Amino acid sequence: MLRQCCWLRVASDAAAAGGGAKQKQDSFFSLLRRLMAWNSSNAAAADAAAASSSSSVAPTTVNSDIKNNSNNNNNGTTPTAFEAVEASVLTRWTCRHFDKAQPIDMKKLERVLAATTRAPTGFNLQGWYAIVVTEMPVRERLFQAALGQPQVLDAPATVVFVGDTEPECNAPQALEMGLETGYYGPLYGAAYLRNIYYFMHGGPMQTVAAAKSVLSTWYSQVTGTPVISAPVSRAGYAWKQTMIPATTFMQLATAAGWDTCMMEGIDEEAVKRVLGVPARCTVPVLISVGHATAAAAERAKVRSSRFATAHLIRWNKF
Repeated sequence: MLRQCCWLRVASDAAAAGGGAKQKQDSFFSLLRRLMAWNSSNAAAADAAAASSSSSVAPTTVNSDIKNNSNNNNNGTTPTAFEAVEASVLTRWTCRHFDKAQPIDMKKLERVLAATTRAPTGFNLQGWYAIVVTEMPVRERLFQAALGQPQVLDAPATVVFVGDTEPECNAPQALEMGLETGYYGPLYGAAYLRNIYYFMHGGPMQTVAAAKSVLSTWYSQVTGTPVISAPVSRAGYAWKQTMIPATTFMQLATAAGWDTCMMEGIDEEAVKRVLGVPARCTVPVLISVGHATAAAAERAKVRSSRFATAHLIRWNKF
């Protein structure tokens, strides 16, 4: 009901705002600009929201060593913190053989998962879920759905990451939380919902999404005006959003002292049946966590190769 009220509010808001403008801007290009571009009114609303938030929220005390270090480091991160994250990234490897006899600390796993929820998502819609599989009967069924990959059976826990192809359903709640905490200013709500509705609304069989893609591409090419690229594939967008927390979880698990294995070679529909995942959702990856066998740890000393940095990292152009 809240979602419907929000959409009705957005529709009436847009109609009221567009009444006078249609008399002044009756050209086809002007109409397309209003419908498809990130217009100046939205930008102004966002600026007003930021100003309102900064004035209404009490200042936060900053740790003195972080504050002092920020003079020499633009992102305010201490060298120690950076080195810890860097070490986690550089030491991560894919473990395919887990020691069945070595458990992991479930309290620490809960802590890792809690930290994972801080991973960013588009519009802060948080359209993802993590299903933690630890019970052997479920692991055995998941093992079959994962095409017999032994990691699922041997590791003490496997986390199944699920993406929601309808994340806009979370918009009213995400907006409400943002307003309650002061993260969003009161003037930003209508612009937030309008932008989400334009960006995410796909229509029957994604026909509206396809039309938006064609029109926005044509409009941008003809006028030279940058226009946001709305997603045409719901599953593709859900995978993109879910892989951010999935990767975050994997690096946190490595930092916790565990070995990990990310798997994408699965029967997705079978995985969904085993875990009761709704039809609207998609499963991009599974990540098993635990401790490697001694033999696997020995083999891990030979690291997988990477292309030269100069090949992968480009500066200012492709």
